[in-house]
Amino acid sequence: MSFGRAIISILFLSLLFLTGCSVSIEDATQKSVDTFEQTFKAQPLETSEDTDIFAYHLPTGFTIDSESENNIVLTQDEQTYLLFVNPFEPKDSEVLYDSTKVNLSDLLVDHTVNEDSRLGYLLVSPVDGEEEEFYEVTVGIGGVKMTTVTDTSNMEASTKSMMEITSSVKIK
Repeated sequence: MSFGRAIISILFLSLLFLTGCSVSIEDATQKSVDTFEQTFKAQPLETSEDTDIFAYHLPTGFTIDSESENNIVLTQDEQTYLLFVNPFEPKDSEVLYDSTKVNLSDLLVDHTVNEDSRLGYLLVSPVDGEEEEFYEVTVGIGGVKMTTVTDTSNMEASTKSMMEITSSVKIK
């Protein structure tokens, strides 16, 4: 085989490998919806961090970047997450859900679960102006919501981590 054919073969195999590793937005959103529902219905994890207003579970690998009265900025592997807690809204409140939804255009996912006096929601929309395809993912339960920007390959894992955190929030 000539050197040129070898290079073309390597490039072709690399392209196949990269294509095979990417996750379509349809697969990513469906897996995220499934994970969201499973985590919503599961027992909340034990809290491991405290603020003046609430306690919450911080998964392994997450670090706290900054903290204010109602907001906590978290990072995991260079991905930033924002946790917002409104202690005056009950777990079945639609206020954060409605206000978040209004501010998002082109929603790909608008999924809610209303169960056990809790309103859970998952919202996914594309992020404009990015060279690569990134998506804003927001999960919430009543007055607690968490948001990140991610790609399709991390969407399901991000959804799970955010749901574990939001489900665990206990207002003091």
